[in-house]
Amino acid sequence: MTSSTTNIAAQSTQPYDSITIRTLRRDDYPALVEMVRHAWYADEGERAGRLGAQADWEYCLSRTTTAFVAEADGEPVGMILGRVAARDTRGPWNAHYRRYLSLLPAQLLSADGRENVAYLLAIHAIERRLIRMSGHHLPAEVVLFVTAPQSRGFGLGSRLFDTLLESFREQHAHDYFLYTDDTCDFGFYEHRGLTRAAEITRRRNSPANGEPAIESFYLYEGRA
Repeated sequence: MTSSTTNIAAQSTQPYDSITIRTLRRDDYPALVEMVRHAWYADEGERAGRLGAQADWEYCLSRTTTAFVAEADGEPVGMILGRVAARDTRGPWNAHYRRYLSLLPAQLLSADGRENVAYLLAIHAIERRLIRMSGHHLPAEVVLFVTAPQSRGFGLGSRLFDTLLESFREQHAHDYFLYTDDTCDFGFYEHRGLTRAAEITRRRNSPANGEPAIESFYLYEGRA
C-alpha cells in the first residue's frame, strides 16, 4: 500500500477539531468492520451482522492494494479502499480471501446469516455480470468507500476520494471503476464526473418495510 498522511483542519461546524487522512493500519480493522456493520448489516441479528460485516471486510481486503483512513480524535470516521491490478501480486486465493471463505459456514447456522451469505454471493455474481456488460477491465478499482454518519456533509468523502485518485495517478493507473447500488449515494459519483457504464435491475427477494420491490446495481467508470 502507498503511504500518505494529510492533516485537514475541520470546518467550524464539523464535530472534530481536525481530521487526519492516513494509510490503513491493521489495528483499524475492528472499528472499520463495525463501520461496515452499521452501513449494511445493522438490521441483522447482532451475531449475524458482525459475521456478515467481517466476511464482507475480508472480501474487500482480498481485492485491496491501497487503502486510506480518515481519523478524528483518535478514531476512524471514514475509509476508502482501492486496487491497482498491476500491483496486486497475491493471487485470487490470498489470505484475506481464505479468511472470507472461512467466515461463511458459521453464518449458515441462523436465518439472518443464511440470508447474508446468499446476498453476498448474489452481489458477487452481479458484479461479474456488470464487468462483462462494460466490455473491459480497467486498471484500477475503488473497492470500498464508507464514511461515518456523523462525519457526512463536511467534504470528508471528497477528500478521501481525492486521496485515492492521487494514489492511482502516482501508480500510473488513471482509468478506474467502482460498483455501487441504489442504496448508496451514487449521485456523488455522477457529481464527480464518473459515467455509468452498466446497470442491472432485479426484484428484491424479501423487501423490508418501506424498501422498494426493485433494486438496481451500477458500474461507474472515471479517470484520475
